[in-house]
Amino acid sequence: MRARSYRLFSEELMAHRDLSGRTLGEFVLREKIAEGGYGEVYRCDQPLLERSVVVKVLHDTRWRGHGAQERFLREAQLASRLDHPYAAHVYAFGLEGGIGDEEALLWIAMELVQGITLERWLKTHGPMPLDQFVPYFERVADVVHTAHERGIIHRDLKPSNMMVIERGGRLFPKLLDFGIAKVCTDVAATEPGDTTDAPSDSVAELPERTGSPGRDDIITARIRATPSNVQRTRTSTKSSPPQVHRDLTRPGAAIGSFPYMSPEQWSNARNVGPASDVYSLGVVVYQALTGRLPFSAPNTQELHDKHLHAEVPLLGADLPPELHRIVARALAKSSKDRHTSVLELAAELRSVLRASDREQLKASAQQWEDRGRPPGLLWGQDVLADVARRASRVPSRALTGLECSFVAESQGRARRLRWFHRALVALVAVGALGVLRYRTAIETRVLEERAQAAETLTQKIITQSELERGQSALLHGEPEAAHRLWLAYQRGERSAGILFMLARALQSTLSELARFQSTSGQMWSAAFSPDGRQIVTTDDRNAQLRDATTGQLLHTLPHGDSVYDAAFSPDGSKLVTAGGDGIVRIWDTASGSLVRELRCGTAKPRYYALALSPDGKLVAAIAIKGDVTHAWDFASGEPIAEIRNDDTLGFAALAFSADGRWLATTGGNVVHVYDTLHRAQAVSLSEGGIHRLAFDPTGPRLVTGSSTGDAWIWAIPSGKKLHHLRDIGDPVDAVAFSPDGQLVAAGCRDGAELIWHARTGQLQSQLNPRRSRILSVEFDRTSKLLLAAGTDGAVVVVDTAQGMPITALEGPQKVVRVAHFDPSGRRIVGASSDGTARVWDATPPYRRSGSLPVSDHCGVASTAEPAGRFLAISCGDTPTQVWDTVRDQLLAELPSVSRVEGDFFSPFPAVSRAGDRAAIARGHAVEVYELPGGRLLRTITHSAAVNAVGFAGTGRDIVSGAVDGSLVVTRDNGAMLTLPRATGGIDAVAFANGGRVIAADAQRRLRVYDAAGTILADLQMPMRVISLRIDGAQLVTVPMVLFSTTEASPLLVDLEKYRVITQLTGHRGRVFSARWVAGHQIMTAGGDGTARLWDGATGQLLHTYDGGSRYLADATLVSDGLVLAGGADGMMRFWDRASERLLWTLPAHRSAVVGIHVEGNDIVTRGFTGEISRWRLPDAEHVIRACEDQRHCGIVQP
Repeated sequence: MRARSYRLFSEELMAHRDLSGRTLGEFVLREKIAEGGYGEVYRCDQPLLERSVVVKVLHDTRWRGHGAQERFLREAQLASRLDHPYAAHVYAFGLEGGIGDEEALLWIAMELVQGITLERWLKTHGPMPLDQFVPYFERVADVVHTAHERGIIHRDLKPSNMMVIERGGRLFPKLLDFGIAKVCTDVAATEPGDTTDAPSDSVAELPERTGSPGRDDIITARIRATPSNVQRTRTSTKSSPPQVHRDLTRPGAAIGSFPYMSPEQWSNARNVGPASDVYSLGVVVYQALTGRLPFSAPNTQELHDKHLHAEVPLLGADLPPELHRIVARALAKSSKDRHTSVLELAAELRSVLRASDREQLKASAQQWEDRGRPPGLLWGQDVLADVARRASRVPSRALTGLECSFVAESQGRARRLRWFHRALVALVAVGALGVLRYRTAIETRVLEERAQAAETLTQKIITQSELERGQSALLHGEPEAAHRLWLAYQRGERSAGILFMLARALQSTLSELARFQSTSGQMWSAAFSPDGRQIVTTDDRNAQLRDATTGQLLHTLPHGDSVYDAAFSPDGSKLVTAGGDGIVRIWDTASGSLVRELRCGTAKPRYYALALSPDGKLVAAIAIKGDVTHAWDFASGEPIAEIRNDDTLGFAALAFSADGRWLATTGGNVVHVYDTLHRAQAVSLSEGGIHRLAFDPTGPRLVTGSSTGDAWIWAIPSGKKLHHLRDIGDPVDAVAFSPDGQLVAAGCRDGAELIWHARTGQLQSQLNPRRSRILSVEFDRTSKLLLAAGTDGAVVVVDTAQGMPITALEGPQKVVRVAHFDPSGRRIVGASSDGTARVWDATPPYRRSGSLPVSDHCGVASTAEPAGRFLAISCGDTPTQVWDTVRDQLLAELPSVSRVEGDFFSPFPAVSRAGDRAAIARGHAVEVYELPGGRLLRTITHSAAVNAVGFAGTGRDIVSGAVDGSLVVTRDNGAMLTLPRATGGIDAVAFANGGRVIAADAQRRLRVYDAAGTILADLQMPMRVISLRIDGAQLVTVPMVLFSTTEASPLLVDLEKYRVITQLTGHRGRVFSARWVAGHQIMTAGGDGTARLWDGATGQLLHTYDGGSRYLADATLVSDGLVLAGGADGMMRFWDRASERLLWTLPAHRSAVVGIHVEGNDIVTRGFTGEISRWRLPDAEHVIRACEDQRHCGIVQP
């Protein structure tokens, strides 16, 4: 009782403690904005990335103790992996203090989401129209489904956990607290002392609530549900201080908000799954469309009974009856009767929308417009009557101008047809029979036109459906993308956008060079010979040898049972196979004849894996259960060892050391290391759950991976632990050493790939490109590439230096058990459970070249000028690198740029347009260097620290400015012109046409000087600027701000009349980039994750491109129809310019993409850590034609 009282007292003390001003990780806590049962929420600054976030600090004593805190870190790690554009991002998490520390603070940093909650939106606007709600809900369903695929159940879906963000007239969601409820529940539920033994008849105890206007009136409750034959207990809580809003998910044995909880959440919270989220979303659908909850009651007992037993009330007369059936299914009492996934629920809602007259009107009007407005596509009088009835229920503002025109034209045509009908009646006296026939012909024609229009509309809807499904699959990396987009293409959809998406979906299939079918059942293994000329495959009956170039079958090696593994001898002259008949066979690769059979007495273990010593003198095979390993002398066939693994878990693995002396085996738990020289066991490694191992090719070190997520490097034969690489996470299912012994890699069950420095144990990179279980990893011979084969049927190749995937080789949509490089590293062969082995070209289809990172980060994401052919990269104190990106040539390494003290950004290095000069600010001077080579040519001296340098658009003239406001123009011949001093330190400089100089200073003044140094204009600006971008007679500025949430818009300036034309208002928060693009238009990229296209003459916003990144640092036009932007997550995003549709994403850098340059057919990108990559996208039509010409391009069936 005393411990219980102390805990509650401690909670009260911590609840009242204000952590404002404290730093957790990279985050500086500012004001407290909310508080709940498990902690507080603070608005925070992240100075490094110049953005605002929220940090949730968990202080409940239930989190104390070593076990609870480790579980928190593990669950928070899982939650952070849900990186979806419509889910609030988890940026970081941590433990302030040590694990087990009673006073440790657990915290999670998350995205600060703009917008309002769906709950508030519904209170303000009323029920959401179906045509507006369905697209919004589809995005909600997409993120929830993605979470379910990752094993994350939200368990608290409700309107107050769904944000509504309005962009360009469309509504976009952001779901909050994904994974947090699961974290709190799983940890808190395992801690003792959480309940008291007080009997109760109530189902749940409503927690105390202090609501505030406009906030969530439905709170998340913690309940304890027990079977009827077990005594219930009640959880007691302390009431919250009334001055702080409490609206956060609370910890406990179950999570849920009463009006949205599924029956199983009320009855048995431990068994909730994806179906529970389907139920909660069903309640949300009902409420959003009707404005009311399906079940309401004055107390929790009655509400409980309704959720478990009551029928779903009808939605209302204004909504289609089919809609009620869909919602009723989502709210089924049994989870088995609900939709199988949230995507199925969304698809049924979309089908109702397509069938609605509102959607038909929209589609018919668009088709009428696309076809040049032919009269034959207009609607008749009976259809117009339905529209009139619809218009009486839908406000006129819901109809677009095109739809109004379509209705008006249809009504006019209907009036003309009625007039014509009356004229026919008047002609009855002249010839009734003729008129009747003519009338019949007219009516028949009208009916035929209407039927044709309906059929055309139906086909268009089907095509649009395939297009949307294909687009979604492509963006999520799903294999059905090519099939769906191909169907849309076959149905006549030939827009530039569909061609681009289809080509990207088909590109990976073109990498397949050959495909081999098994003789029986599954393919178990496939490998290249040491010289790369042959390929061996094994299946459920035979092994086969093929020519690696032509694919011609050379030999079939019969076994009569499953052949699980095969390996070539080091010289390639022999092949060893192991299988289920208990025999290891050695074959001659040239003739295909059997050389020798290796047996071990009368025992017939099912040999699952084998290994040859690097010198080819020994061979070993392990049984499928891992309980026994046998080793033989390769030349004589003499048995030399039998190694027993008594404590097995059914995971068999073995490996020889580089010198062949040590043989390590495991059955999934303990590793036994056998000394083949003295024929005795050397050491046992007992960390528990070890089921994967690999030896260092350069020395006696062993790496192991376990089912507990641990990875170790061991010294052999001492058994000393050298490095504990990983101690939490999903099971490690594959490990490998690089051939040079410098790197170690692991593949995990959750799809994570990790690479460490083998000498230090330091993590070099971590990525998860496919989020599916990895079964095999291998380095190429250069140690520069790493492949990972997984259960989704793909093989991913990673650049080990950059830690980035460079190609994904799409396979059979079934498990790829194992994959191997050929000796050159340019081909890969993989064996699949679908009975095929495939050979792929491992050359990256898009990436042409790349440099290594220069530093951990390069300071800021903005640049003085848009990225061009010649790039100068300065990162902190590291040397300045100057690159010719066309030739992939490092022109020079120059001294680092000197930092400037005070509230100035450090100066950017500059390169002349011709790429023959570079200028670098070094303290009070500018150093000018010759390129290539880096010979120092000139030093330009200032009276204070230089903060801005720029070259003229043509020639080698330089303008430089210092923090004391001094400005100097230096001609190529060395002549210098000192300009009138500015009122503040110089932030940015640029040359304009006519030799004019533009300078912006810290006092927010923009000055224009003529070539002689006379001041032509002096303009006041609303903010400081970091960059000046000029196109002819106009200038656009890139504002300088400290944090990404600060509102600061670029200025459009007329350099002839010297006036500000307008501000480019639209971005929320910081604008990182503004550049001129084709057609005298401006492209901007900002901290709100959007790129925007503006009219360069008027500043009018033309298009908004939203890709879901946390911020976009640069954007440009790739072609007339394609927009490209790079963002915080290292992705390149491509949109259709006209429709604003997001077409495709491509991983480009581990760090943020902060610079993009289009050079002919190539794209050059720059990362936040200073690395450069060059990309080329193959022509879309060429890819499609090439795929049509190949037999196994995968475009006929998904």
